[in-house]
Amino acid sequence: MKSLIIAEKPELAKSILCAIDGKEEKKDGYFQKGNYIVTWAYGHIMRLQTPEEYDKTNKNWEMKQLPIYFKDWKKVPIEKTKKQFNVIKKLIKESNEIINAGDIDEEGQLLIDEIIKYCGFKGTVKRIQTSAFNEEYLRKALKRLEPNSKYESWGESANAREIADYMVGINLSRYFSILNNRTLSIGRVQTPTLGLVVNRDIAIEKHIKEKYYEGYIDINIDGNIVKAKLESKQNEAYKEQEELRKILDKFLNKTIKLNITKQIKNENAPLPFNLTKLQSHISKKYKIKPDETLKITQDLREKYHAITYNRSDSQYLNEEHYKEAPEVIKQVFKNINIQLDLDFNNLSKSKCFDDSKVTAHHGIIPTIIDLKISDMNDKEQKIYKEICIFYLIQFLPPLKKEITSLQSEEMEDYKFKANSTRVLDEGYREFLRNDNDENSINILSKMKEGNYKGIINSKEIKEIETKPLSRYTQASLIEDMTRISKYVDDSNIKEVLKRKDKDKEGENGSIGTSATRSNIIQNLIKRGYIKEEKDKVISTELGREYYKILPDEWKKADLTAKWWLIQEKIKEGKANQDKLLDSILIDIKEILKTEDVSKFKLQNNYNDQKTPLGKCPICNKEIYEGEKSYYCSGYKDGCKFTILKKIAGKKITNTNVTQLLTRGITTQIKGFKSKNGKTFNAKLKLVNETITFEF
Repeated sequence: MKSLIIAEKPELAKSILCAIDGKEEKKDGYFQKGNYIVTWAYGHIMRLQTPEEYDKTNKNWEMKQLPIYFKDWKKVPIEKTKKQFNVIKKLIKESNEIINAGDIDEEGQLLIDEIIKYCGFKGTVKRIQTSAFNEEYLRKALKRLEPNSKYESWGESANAREIADYMVGINLSRYFSILNNRTLSIGRVQTPTLGLVVNRDIAIEKHIKEKYYEGYIDINIDGNIVKAKLESKQNEAYKEQEELRKILDKFLNKTIKLNITKQIKNENAPLPFNLTKLQSHISKKYKIKPDETLKITQDLREKYHAITYNRSDSQYLNEEHYKEAPEVIKQVFKNINIQLDLDFNNLSKSKCFDDSKVTAHHGIIPTIIDLKISDMNDKEQKIYKEICIFYLIQFLPPLKKEITSLQSEEMEDYKFKANSTRVLDEGYREFLRNDNDENSINILSKMKEGNYKGIINSKEIKEIETKPLSRYTQASLIEDMTRISKYVDDSNIKEVLKRKDKDKEGENGSIGTSATRSNIIQNLIKRGYIKEEKDKVISTELGREYYKILPDEWKKADLTAKWWLIQEKIKEGKANQDKLLDSILIDIKEILKTEDVSKFKLQNNYNDQKTPLGKCPICNKEIYEGEKSYYCSGYKDGCKFTILKKIAGKKITNTNVTQLLTRGITTQIKGFKSKNGKTFNAKLKLVNETITFEF
């Protein structure tokens, strides 16, 4: 009897095949090898039915249809992947045992489980761990299969969240769109994210610069001049320069008792990346946008099998990873052509190796695979190398610092303090080669511990000006999405959001997931609620006003906290999805009962507001969608750059244009037609301001 393995994507199916012994037979949509039949999905190949598929009258958006709710939320195959779905369906009917090979998270569990359920399978279902795609890992995973039932509640939790988000979208988006006579959208994660940008922009614009002053003195200690800062017992800030001058003048030319202490501190290497930390790091170092980093890591995992699960929210590794480390390290040395002096029989071990902090995912690390790195493009190489480096530093010694502190005796409720840091051993940091690292040594570091006397011989007053918050970038916005709890007023909600992220390094009361955050930001840009100017993310007038008119309970992160509590019960098998969906229906009905709807209406007409799709490669002005082409807003100044809406018989979408303008190349587009009528697939590429095909 052969077991049917259903992989989440074709790339994983091919990797699993390599881990199976036997002769490989290629079939239409699947493979046979050894005791297994291996087929694949393309991520989600099932979708929720649309409201009009239940009832045709739902196609027209009308208030009388709301709330839209179905006791039995049905799913159907997605049309563009229906051929592969039918292959899977046929194989399921012929099988007695199925192995779920979705990603090891709630979403990965759901997308295979929903196929199995739709096809009515009643046989044995098992689960394979798919954290990595390399052959050795998958060979081991095939030998330690688990009952799928152990993880089914994960999929049920994801299903409940999917339906819940859909309910909010089809009801409240329709409601606010009908009221305002324009398409508007609302979402559990999208709307609080918009709020982060809106509130940040308002705070920046309302910022009033204030000046305050800090006082310093130069102390002569046995001929050594040390600069120290004035501190009061009340730790007050000085708003008046003259007041501070009078205080400092009192101590000039006086002898003062001093104590100098030294402390050795170790700074451990930063943990391996999760997706958010990687996106932020790559954005700062290489100016690669978060959504592009996500796409590249997907290729590194699926195309090259070079890294482990790329959408991870964890930065920790298992003890098993430590045992495998010597082999991984040696392979990485070869792949990226470096060498470190490591004792493979007694490797150092960072705090990242902690079984108790690894749940469904672990940190993103390189796999044991022989790579020809020159096959990768420049950006792929950069990101792969950074992942490798942040893995390798886990086996290097910590950075060792000596901190020298000076503190004076108390004089009339005042003290003077100074600090100096000297790096004794660069440790892991030497390998990072960060030119921005500073070793702030001054004369104080050269002095020995002990008690001293010094003479105060001069003063200095520094004027400090308060600065507004910085505008968001896409990377910093994603980082704030991982810690949105700090903006939550309700202490109970704040606590729930933090509890949700317990043991997740880098996540501290978050909304969204590592896999979805960059897409949320892209959707806000496409819908015209935010825009990007010189890498800064700024709210539009439409975005600000729309956020303002939305009810508080639907625009705060509180919603994620409330949903999560119920989702956890579903995941633990203590509740079913109706508990979540029924509570949301009640909340939606409360909005629909609102009598004074004027507060939900936009005061300005934004129907003519166009959303920019990117920057012109010739003049750097905005590109907009026109009737027959995508055009440059600099056309009045003579710029002639355009992108036709149809190329070789294929309609070019807004997404295609945005990819072309931001990345220089699109993902593969299917359905172009040549002059002789033949259909072909290709990517569009921008070369010297000309659009070409890449096959």
